[in-house]
Amino acid sequence: MKSLVRIGVIGVVAFAGGAAFGGVQNIEPAGFQGHRSSLRATVTLANGTARTVTLEGIGCTAAMCSRVRALDSNAESVWLDGLTSVRDISREADGVTAVFTFKNGFERRSTIRAGNRVLYVAGNFGRTEQLDLANVTLIEFE
Repeated sequence: MKSLVRIGVIGVVAFAGGAAFGGVQNIEPAGFQGHRSSLRATVTLANGTARTVTLEGIGCTAAMCSRVRALDSNAESVWLDGLTSVRDISREADGVTAVFTFKNGFERRSTIRAGNRVLYVAGNFGRTEQLDLANVTLIEFE
């Protein structure tokens, strides 16, 4: 009986320790609160094909870095839920340059870092697909 109690105590301590030190992460990083992910958008590819997607996040080919923002070459945040469109997209040596139009009407041309130029979109059967921003000509958010 004592061994069962010890195992139970060890389990609780291990779980609590994991939660306290990052083993279980359900907390958004500071400054990300209030921003939405899973955004609906129409993406027009370089070949002229348009499709409606759910944008799950952005990152590089290896992994999604963020669900709510991209970083430009000046390390400034481009909050995805604040955009109405992304246009005039062109490949650059250090990333992708585009004109970002925001919901408040403001526009700015920025270079998105190479590590943030892959769009992660919801695909068929719950799978996530990757779209390289360099192969996209226009994104219009709903």
